[in-house]
Amino acid sequence: MKFLTALLCALALSSSVAAQTRVFYAGDAGSERFHDVHRLSDGSVLVAGQASSLNWIPPSVPRTTLAATGIVSSSPGNIGFVMRVSADLGTVLQVAAFPAGSVRSVQRIRSTEVPGQPTGAIYISGTRDGSSPGYFIARLNNNWIDGAPTAMSWVHNANSGAGSAYQTLQPWDVGSDGEVVFGRGREYAPDWAVMERLGADGVRKTVEHWRAHWFDNPAQAGDQEWSGTPASSYSGAFPLLYSGLVLKAQRRGSLRSTTLADYNLLQQDGNGNGGRKGRYPDDYYFSGPCGLAPGDACPGGPGYTGYRIGQPTQRLGGVVIDRRSNHLYFGYSTQTVLPSGLPDFEPAVVAMRADGSLLWWNRLYRETTSNSTPDQYVDAIEIDYARSELVVLARAHGNNVENLWRGNAIAARPGASGFQNQFTGTNGNIHISWLGKFALEVNELRAATYVGEFVEGSTNYGALFTDPLLAGWPNPNAGWPNLNTTRNCSDLEIAADGSVGIICQGRRSITTSNAFQQMPPPVGAGAALTGTWNYFVRVYTPDLSSLRYSSLLTGAWDTANGQGGDNVTLHGLAFSPGGILVAGTHNACTSVGGLCTQTLVTAAAARPNPLPTIAVPGWGSASPSSQSAVLAKLEAPTLLIGALFVDGFE
Repeated sequence: MKFLTALLCALALSSSVAAQTRVFYAGDAGSERFHDVHRLSDGSVLVAGQASSLNWIPPSVPRTTLAATGIVSSSPGNIGFVMRVSADLGTVLQVAAFPAGSVRSVQRIRSTEVPGQPTGAIYISGTRDGSSPGYFIARLNNNWIDGAPTAMSWVHNANSGAGSAYQTLQPWDVGSDGEVVFGRGREYAPDWAVMERLGADGVRKTVEHWRAHWFDNPAQAGDQEWSGTPASSYSGAFPLLYSGLVLKAQRRGSLRSTTLADYNLLQQDGNGNGGRKGRYPDDYYFSGPCGLAPGDACPGGPGYTGYRIGQPTQRLGGVVIDRRSNHLYFGYSTQTVLPSGLPDFEPAVVAMRADGSLLWWNRLYRETTSNSTPDQYVDAIEIDYARSELVVLARAHGNNVENLWRGNAIAARPGASGFQNQFTGTNGNIHISWLGKFALEVNELRAATYVGEFVEGSTNYGALFTDPLLAGWPNPNAGWPNLNTTRNCSDLEIAADGSVGIICQGRRSITTSNAFQQMPPPVGAGAALTGTWNYFVRVYTPDLSSLRYSSLLTGAWDTANGQGGDNVTLHGLAFSPGGILVAGTHNACTSVGGLCTQTLVTAAAARPNPLPTIAVPGWGSASPSSQSAVLAKLEAPTLLIGALFVDGFE
């Protein structure tokens, strides 16, 4: 096979890679994954994951067993864990793990401090299997800075059902007050989805300006619901226990107006266009408001443009809390039916104060009397503390009529341009991603760019970049290049200056000259080489107008046919001084077929063509053995990155 060789070294490992870069595998002949990385204020790094055993961790490393008491889960063959490693990833310092066979994984790590401040309390979530699947959220009893955790202070089981996106996405965040907002349920289904709030003690609590609340009448089975707002106006015989923001568009307590005046309210959207109807985003799909009292009208669709609801439950794509104000921001998508009867999906981003009252919301595109026929989703959401902006990662399937905002059509920034202004080319039946920035306190779009990588074999490129960082690559804003599906964006993180880091999956993915692993450009000498499906890590400038870093992390592939590279999945990233931390998985063969038959005979073995490794520590490995974890610290040259990375900030 014709793999990347010394002749093509500039396409694989950049000569500008700094000496501090580390890329390596971890694990043994079992099954390991790293899901998330989280930098502590002393510089050390937490890594969350799952394994079939922990025998690959040096026996001298201190270990703590976290009792799984209270977690409703049974996951034979799996160990969920968090380990603390040194800032350079060279040494494992401590491990905290759940008992084998209890939880499948630890998947998310969050902490309560405002970024840049000393590490606060540590919260984790992970996947639960068994008879009541979903995920758990837990507060640990120590934060590794003041001492190693020995137990969970509390745990909450968020039920979702097997196969639900909520089990995988685990949408939640924690504020500086220690309170958690989270979503649970099943998306695009007839059953149930909801957002709830946990107090700092882990107990579900009421939220003053949400509309659905529950109390316990001992004479009746289960909790009973009261619909109303504010929660303090409730005068029933039994005290309210907790509140919910219902993610089921057809029922009371959801994101619909409750009065005719609010339903008919006309406002500007986030990009300065007037005439947007409805105080709440779900008014779009219905013929009138939904009152909260049992006898009030709550009509169905269609809405004023002909939309109807398809499956009623909604997909919560991301939740984030501003730790300065504890204001809440979230993004979700709704399955709908167009007037023609065809299915559709519509996005919305919502900003609320800490008490649950509405600040603003946005559809992410211009609403007109026509329908926006591309499917559109919100996949992640974060806060840029440096610029007081909300960062939204969304996705569009298809490209006709109204689509997500273009980067060169920002009313608040005339003349601005995104790195990739719009969906181009003639390939419509693909998914491509999108980044947007909004003011935190008002509904104002500040910046936008599409994230859509090039298709193989196209000839309709425009002029090349003149920036040395992007040398050899065609500018996606020149010409009319065809794009390929770019999705599975598994993490979104913001650097101290507002630069935006993402992990996504693409095909002919644009890489920078300072990348650890480069993709050959589809023009010039690179046009004779075939790219591969890959995961990449990328950093955009704060205004989304350009790139600061973009690198693949995938197997070395056959440049004659593109085979062999799509074998690594990236899950989590974090910024560190001088670089980017990345966690992921080298996948095992899922069947004895395809690429795996070339060198392997069992489905449990690692897929061939390992990714390039460098500076492998003593506890790591240069090659995978079965499903192996991947960990990297990608250092970027100072002259090209500038002030991107700041000590103590993630």
